[in-house]
Amino acid sequence: MLGIKDAIKKLYTGDDILVKHIMLFVLTGVPVMLSNPLNEISKRVALSTTDVVMSLLALLVMGIISIYLGGYIYGIIHNSFDETKEGILPDFDKSWFKMFFKALPVQIVWVLYIVLLFIIAFILKVGMTYFINPKTASGIVMALFGIISLIICLMIPFIFTEFSREYKRDGLYNFGLIFTYLRKTFTSVLWLMVKLIPIFIVVAVVNIFGRGNDVMAYICTALGAYLTTMMQYIASYCYVQIYKEKLLRY
Repeated sequence: MLGIKDAIKKLYTGDDILVKHIMLFVLTGVPVMLSNPLNEISKRVALSTTDVVMSLLALLVMGIISIYLGGYIYGIIHNSFDETKEGILPDFDKSWFKMFFKALPVQIVWVLYIVLLFIIAFILKVGMTYFINPKTASGIVMALFGIISLIICLMIPFIFTEFSREYKRDGLYNFGLIFTYLRKTFTSVLWLMVKLIPIFIVVAVVNIFGRGNDVMAYICTALGAYLTTMMQYIASYCYVQIYKEKLLRY
């Protein structure tokens, strides 16, 4: 299975690669940098018209960029299936807005599954309080809900890996897919998470230096956002390799 080193190589090679990474640095950095002044405005007791207008414009820009990058990652995953490609970063064009909304129904359904699990966990906790101490019941249910949610979150990327393969939604609303993925890939996914720990530590350290309002803090904030996105792209590439090895013919 191709791994993290291969993912990094694929992310940093290809046509116009420098321009693409500059674009990604800007697109990932702007939303988090805008969040700092928004946070300051939210602390004010009275908001002026200028504050409201600036906040709405900032939220609009953040939303547009988030939607675009949300679609762009599907292009990266799609390219990751093709081992003959030198690089996996697609060109920047307006098609990624459309791709985001094409995948949106799948995203909504899987969020609703998580919400449904939360509701079931709440009902279960209430029912258990009739038989055991409420604190004990709450602790047991929260632990179970946390473990199940974590497992589901580790498996859900395969849903969007499968979507990105041919940009089709057919069959991706089936909750039973989680059990197929879990049975065939759990060990591989856990090992991938372990291998991502050093990258996560680097990203966390950079983000820590991003606290504050000076120039260096803003630079670190933008860099941290960019590195976080790169880590997500690396993980996505590796999920594709696991998918090809473990799931392609299930």
